[in-house]
Amino acid sequence: MIAWILIALSSSSAFAARWDGYNDPSRFSSGYEFRFDSLPLHADLPPEDRPWSESYWPKNKGSINLRWNASPPVGFGYHSPTREEVIRMSDADLRRLSPSEKYDLYLGRYDYPLKNRISRSEADSNAPEWYGICDGWTAAAVQFREPQAVTLKNPDGVEIPFGASDVKGLISYAAARQDLDSVVVGRYCPVGLRLGFANCQDINPGTFHVILANEIGLRHQAFPAEVDPGKEAWNQPVYGYEFQVLGSAPGGVRIHSKLHYVEELDQSRWDPVTGTSSWSGAIQDSEYILELDGERRITGGHWLTKYSHPDIFWRPGKKIVFDGLFASLKEIYRPIEISR
Repeated sequence: MIAWILIALSSSSAFAARWDGYNDPSRFSSGYEFRFDSLPLHADLPPEDRPWSESYWPKNKGSINLRWNASPPVGFGYHSPTREEVIRMSDADLRRLSPSEKYDLYLGRYDYPLKNRISRSEADSNAPEWYGICDGWTAAAVQFREPQAVTLKNPDGVEIPFGASDVKGLISYAAARQDLDSVVVGRYCPVGLRLGFANCQDINPGTFHVILANEIGLRHQAFPAEVDPGKEAWNQPVYGYEFQVLGSAPGGVRIHSKLHYVEELDQSRWDPVTGTSSWSGAIQDSEYILELDGERRITGGHWLTKYSHPDIFWRPGKKIVFDGLFASLKEIYRPIEISR
C-alpha cells in the first residue's frame, strides 16, 4: 500500500482534476471572473477591514464560562455570586467574571441560565484541544466589526462591565448555535482515502484560486475557511493571499500560494485588537497546478502539497441575528469606529 501511494504521488497526472459539483466556484457566488490573466496575483484587506482575532473558546477550558480575566483563568468548578454578593462587588471583581456570567447578570438572572446551560452541554475538561466555537467566531468576525468594551446597568442598577472579548465570546457563541444555512465549497476527505484519489483532495485548487482572487482581490470581502486538511477542524477568517507563478505545466501553470488568515488570540483582551499588535494572523503555504482551457480560463487543478491547504471554503447563507436568549446582545454590541 505504501509503495502504491508513493507511485501515485510521483505522477502529477494521477491527480489532474477539473472541479466537480462540490467544487464549482459558482456555488460560492455568481459573476466570477475565471480568466487566469485577469485575476490579481496578490491582495490583502487593509488592517481596519480585517476580521478580528479572538479565542475560539475551547470546550476543555470551559467555553464562554471561562473567567479569562481572572488570575489564573478558570472555567470549571467556581462559585457564581448571589444577588447580594453582586451588589457588593467592585468593578475589578465584576471584570473577572466569565462572559456567560456577565450576560446572565445583565439580564438580572442570578440563577445563571446561560452559564448553567454551557456547564451541562458545552464545557468538557476532557474534550480534545481543538473542540470549540471557531465556526461561530469565524462567522461573527466576518459579519460584524469588532465590538468595544462597554459597561451597562442591570435591572438592579449594578453596572456590569463587558470587555471586548466578553462581547466577542457571546456573539461567537450565539453564531455557533444558529443555523446559518452555510454555503460550502469543497468536501472533507476521510484521512484513510486522502492520498491517490483525484476526487479526494478537499477543495480543488482551481476553486481555491478562483474564489480567493474574486472574493479578496476583486470584491475585497473576507470569508471563512476550514484550513486544516486533517481530521481536526480549524475555521479561520481569510483576509488575503499571494500567488507566485513558478512556471508553465502541461495544460496550465504551477502556482505557489500564501493564504493569509486571522488567527485566534492566546489570551483574550479587554480592549479591541483591530489595527493593534495584539491582532494575530497566519500564513498557509501551498503549491498546485492550475488547469487552463484554450482561453486560459481556470477549469480545475491538483495539489502538489498534500497536507498544507484548506479542507473547504464556506460562508454563512444567513445573517447572524440576536434573538431569543441572545436578544439583549443588540444592547451590548457596540462596534468600534473605523477612521478612513
